[in-house]
Amino acid sequence: MIRTTFSSLCFTSVLISSTLADEYTVSEKPFEKSTTLNGVFLPTQSTAISIAPKVWKDFSITSLVNQGALVKKGDTLIGIDTTKIDEQIAKATKSLEISHLNLTQSKHELAQLEITTPRTLENHARTAKQATEDLKWFTDIGMPNDIESSKYNIKRAELSLSYQLEELKQLEKMYDEDQKVEETEEIILIRTRNNVDRAKFSLKLTKATAARTLESEIPRKLKNYQLSAETSRISHTSAKEKLPRALKLKRLEVAKADRQHAEDAKKLAELKLDRAMMSITAASDGLVYYGNIDNGRWTPASALKVLKVGGKLPSHLPLLTLIPAKTPLTISAFTGEKHLSQLKTGNKGHATTQLDAYVHFPVKVTAVHSYPQTDGTYRVEITPEQAIKPSIVPGMKATIKLTSTKLDKAIIVPKGYLSQAADGSYTVDLKLADGKTTQRQVTIGASNDDHVVITKGLEVAQVILK
Repeated sequence: MIRTTFSSLCFTSVLISSTLADEYTVSEKPFEKSTTLNGVFLPTQSTAISIAPKVWKDFSITSLVNQGALVKKGDTLIGIDTTKIDEQIAKATKSLEISHLNLTQSKHELAQLEITTPRTLENHARTAKQATEDLKWFTDIGMPNDIESSKYNIKRAELSLSYQLEELKQLEKMYDEDQKVEETEEIILIRTRNNVDRAKFSLKLTKATAARTLESEIPRKLKNYQLSAETSRISHTSAKEKLPRALKLKRLEVAKADRQHAEDAKKLAELKLDRAMMSITAASDGLVYYGNIDNGRWTPASALKVLKVGGKLPSHLPLLTLIPAKTPLTISAFTGEKHLSQLKTGNKGHATTQLDAYVHFPVKVTAVHSYPQTDGTYRVEITPEQAIKPSIVPGMKATIKLTSTKLDKAIIVPKGYLSQAADGSYTVDLKLADGKTTQRQVTIGASNDDHVVITKGLEVAQVILK
């Protein structure tokens, strides 16, 4: 019996203890909500160094500044082999000179053609017209005149012979009647007979000449006039086709030479720009980091793959970052959506580094980005509120604790005592004075990982149950 009573007492004690553990007496307590972020120190000002050549691709590295090196303005950061591009620039300069001479010559020839083409066409037209007119004149006038002249020459020779024969006949008749021919008369007879012989020979020659003229020379003249007219017409027709075409081709040639000269000039200019780009020097005193510092992150991985002596620089890739001397540092951190609502511009807190986890310095949130990064996180910019140690350099990590809400007194309850209704509201089980319970709707203010602040629905000293 005693044993049974002891067991019953133990069970009752456990039940009471369990019941009390599920009860929570509402009271006012201090409340603080904080967020811990991991960040990295980055400069507030930096210049990324990359190349963007127009035509030249061979940027072979001959020397390279070390990661984290302190440099002076004008110091060479990356040495580039310029031998090949210098040779190419020399060739391009020579090509530009040649194309300039070709362009000048083509323009001169075009200017001459612009003048001579219409004049030559006019000459061809005039020659063709004259040849046609000459043919018509010869056909209508010249050839009939030549035919008539040849026939008339024969007739005149025949008349001349007839006159000489008649004169000789009269002289011989007259001298025969005297029965005596004196010496003077003999001379006259001889001369007259000679005249007759000449007249006969002249008639013979005239007939031969006339025959040749009628049979050969006149047809040949006609043929020559016809050929001249046809040749002039063909030349004129050909000139009307060829000369304008030649002029057009010369214009196109000049345009092509002009384009070639412009291309050569552009290529040379681009080569010179690319050559100037090979002088990769520091724009100011500062610190050199490999890779890129952008959008709150330092990303050296891509640059490290190519930054080595003997390698070649790719275009459009941030290779180095120059951080000007005495540039203030800021802290860049990233957080997920869970903590985004807790972070606002102006939130204060403190930060520590791995150099000394027990030394902290005050910080303040200066910007919270409202858009996500490609990895889904949100950037938070944090500024130290006092000078930091020189030993802290860009790229070092920091742990930041930020206080978003701090209340001296608030009604707070553990999250485990809340129940969510179907409409999204929250309730608690409130213990009444008679020991019974009732559901009480509450309004929640701030919250942290363990507790919530009740702004309406509960009072101090009330008891709630799980």
